[in-house]
Amino acid sequence: MAMRLLTLIIIIVVTSISAWVAGVRMRRRIKRALGKKVQGEVELTSLNTWMKVKDAEQGNRRRQRYL
Repeated sequence: MAMRLLTLIIIIVVTSISAWVAGVRMRRRIKRALGKKVQGEVELTSLNTWMKVKDAEQGNRRRQRYL
């Protein structure tokens, strides 16, 4: 019983840390591509925001090729 509880706690901690790191990376990617901070959790999951990020990143790659 104690081993199961310890395993569950470890899984919860690892999952929480992984989710936090993923959120930070997503926020950083949006900031770098669009030049603005994320305004709440809604923007992290918005398809419209990620389409803008993709377009901005593709535009940056094209500009870097010509430099």
